[in-house]
Amino acid sequence: MKKDVDITVIVPVYQHWDLAICLFDGLGKQSFPKDRWECIIVDNGSANLPDPSKLPDFVTLLHCEKPGSYAARNVGLKQARGRLIAFTDADCRPVNDWLAQLWDAYENGSGEGLIAGGVEVKKLDSGKPNSVELYDMAMGLPQARYVKRGYAVTANLAIPREAFTTVGQFDNARFSGGDADFCRRACKKGIDLDYVPSALVYHPARSEMTELVKKLKRVKGGQICSGSFSRRLKFFVRTFVPPVWAFWFAVKKDGLSFYEKMVVCSVQSRLWIVEMCEVVRLVLGKQPERR
Repeated sequence: MKKDVDITVIVPVYQHWDLAICLFDGLGKQSFPKDRWECIIVDNGSANLPDPSKLPDFVTLLHCEKPGSYAARNVGLKQARGRLIAFTDADCRPVNDWLAQLWDAYENGSGEGLIAGGVEVKKLDSGKPNSVELYDMAMGLPQARYVKRGYAVTANLAIPREAFTTVGQFDNARFSGGDADFCRRACKKGIDLDYVPSALVYHPARSEMTELVKKLKRVKGGQICSGSFSRRLKFFVRTFVPPVWAFWFAVKKDGLSFYEKMVVCSVQSRLWIVEMCEVVRLVLGKQPERR
């Protein structure tokens, strides 16, 4: 039997194995001692799988047949040996001291609280960002704001293993929003959520409108088809209210020119139309998007 380690990194993958190259590169450069952490990759039904012998030696590959990244994360939890479970996404790139920063926060804290690391959406290749990339960099994954609202995204979230005993696992039925749901359940149990921006991962900015639309449909599916009736009703009503808060957030965003802010608002307007159409589709009984 393998001995326990300090940290287990769990990453679900569905189809986009090519995107995991940057993740593996970032994990391979971690300053945290290699004998104190492990990485579990859970494939969630990809059509094409890599040769396991060609994966990095720190990777354990598992499989989850049930569709959904939260179901896949739960499969990883069953095999995790870490005292602290760190979640990220296959397309993220952690900084070299990501695990060290998470562990320091865990050891210097209560040992029971959730730890939300920083997430920066960034254009990782060269060249000037297009309109979609500008939007994603300005609006995508504002972890600090999420934490103020009582939740964090699993693009960078660390959870003590004992917390799963208290709170339970992720909601297997969700394709989106399972991270927020878990954090809120944890808060109700008296478990704190701390923000550690120095435990940073970079998330590549989406470059195509179709990618933003896929994400939006997945998020709306989680909002409209999961959770209590009152919560689903709130999201339904909110969908048809003009996203003034988003426009204001874009206008106040530092580092953008006036033209770039207008570009971001234009993309937001197009997405709002898609959002309303998607909610109508879901209310008519259509299945939520998985990806």
